[in-house]
Amino acid sequence: MNAGIDIGYSAVKTVGSPDRMVTFPSVVGTPDRARFAMGGADGHIILDLPGNGSFLIGEAAVAQSRFVDRREDRGWIASNSYHRLMLAGFTSLTSATRCELMVVTGLPVAFYSADKDALRDRFLGHHKVAREGRRAQTFQVTECRVIPQPFGTLLAETLNDHGAIVNHDLATGAVGIIDVGGKTTNLLSVNRLAEIGRETASINLGAWDVARAVREYLSNHCPGLELRDHQVIDAIVKRRVKYFGAPVNLGSVIDATLEPMGDQVIAEATQLWNGTAGLEAILAAGGGALLLGPYLARAFPHVRVVDNPVFANALGYWRFAQRLG
Repeated sequence: MNAGIDIGYSAVKTVGSPDRMVTFPSVVGTPDRARFAMGGADGHIILDLPGNGSFLIGEAAVAQSRFVDRREDRGWIASNSYHRLMLAGFTSLTSATRCELMVVTGLPVAFYSADKDALRDRFLGHHKVAREGRRAQTFQVTECRVIPQPFGTLLAETLNDHGAIVNHDLATGAVGIIDVGGKTTNLLSVNRLAEIGRETASINLGAWDVARAVREYLSNHCPGLELRDHQVIDAIVKRRVKYFGAPVNLGSVIDATLEPMGDQVIAEATQLWNGTAGLEAILAAGGGALLLGPYLARAFPHVRVVDNPVFANALGYWRFAQRLG
């Protein structure tokens, strides 16, 4: 089975086919559970690892766990938390008891050269996991290709579901990719499907900067209102929250945060890409692309937020795996 797996600081995205695309928060938590839920626990990921105990993953951990582990550092890929998210990603691809995988995944551009071999070794080999409600599963990763994270977006736009090139303008031209993640924004320059290293960079800002600004605002203006991560993100999307039943407009604090973020990304891209006029296109992706997209469009008339920006990298990884075949 070919798989595209994008394990980001904010969320894990997996693609096993166009009909098998799954995402969940990159959160690992203690196995605390609701004693009663009228709607059940559909979609909750509860992993039992031999010799390591049980863990809630994703939405289940965010909602139920007393203690959670959400890391945002370079050493994360060597942690137990990353390994558990990787196994949860495998289980989201299939319920088969045995599965052989060819995986394509990615790393932030700043860490790519130094860490790609270590990450490849983390994926390769034999993995056993039990997900609650299923029989134990065994995954054999026979091959793992690690590419710069934003390259997945370009591959998603360039290849079809069989791995064939269908957009020759992007495949043969100079393209910029702006990948707005939870913690980092990666800028990747590609010419004829080859990375231009001197025009590639990573900026330490992302969607969680907006979340932190909203948290600070709520702490000062809505005392006693304590929101978990998924509730903060929901409030940002809706641009409002309810406080004692009354709506509170968050538009001003969100805009005040996005404006300087957009300015910093625009300045970096303009410098890296020599004003951007020579690029065929600029593709914006990642969970924060919809937030920053309008600001980027002010400076770059050829910028485009790709379809389904959250899954763009993972979909590109999967299509590349199809091409490698």
